Amino acid sequence: MLDGVGISWPGGSPENTGLILALIVGAYFLVLWLSAVVWTARDIHQRTSEPMAQLVFTLIVLIFNFPGLVVYRVLRPPLTLQEAEEHRLESSALLRELEQQPPCPRCGYEIAPDFLACPRCAMPLRMSCSSCERVLDPSWQVCPWCVTTIQSDAPPAPSDEPPTVSAPRNILSEPSDQRSQSAPRSASNV
Repeated sequence: MLDGVGISWPGGSPENTGLILALIVGAYFLVLWLSAVVWTARDIHQRTSEPMAQLVFTLIVLIFNFPGLVVYRVLRPPLTLQEAEEHRLESSALLRELEQQPPCPRCGYEIAPDFLACPRCAMPLRMSCSSCERVLDPSWQVCPWCVTTIQSDAPPAPSDEPPTVSAPRNILSEPSDQRSQSAPRSASNV
């Protein structure tokens, strides 16, 4: 009927046209399937270094086509190897920053926050409060626990009133028996 009007089927007949359309649609799905397999192989190589897992996931998508791709998307590792390494480095940097205590300025030995002196070279690092005996940083102006004013090693400025607070003791220069006999004073002068 279409032959009489001058219009013909693109393949010569309706059967040939259906065959051509089926080939085009089939080629389209074949390309989608192969691209899913290639994408899965590339993606799993970025997510794990285990060759068996890489092979199994690639074969799942190769054999089961798009349902296999759905299974892979559900079971794949959540992070790529690069993301996992960045996460590990970030976590270790945060831990190191939280735990970071500067080393001894003289010998480089690792010191704890409550050390008064370096155990290796005996360099004085901190001092103790004369009132409560707690460890103080040399840069502090007042003891944060008993609110005793800390006097530096510099000579005090002349004043009319006698000082009410004594300077912090350097317990490194005292003999150990004298330290054990002296009892901490109360913070009644606050």
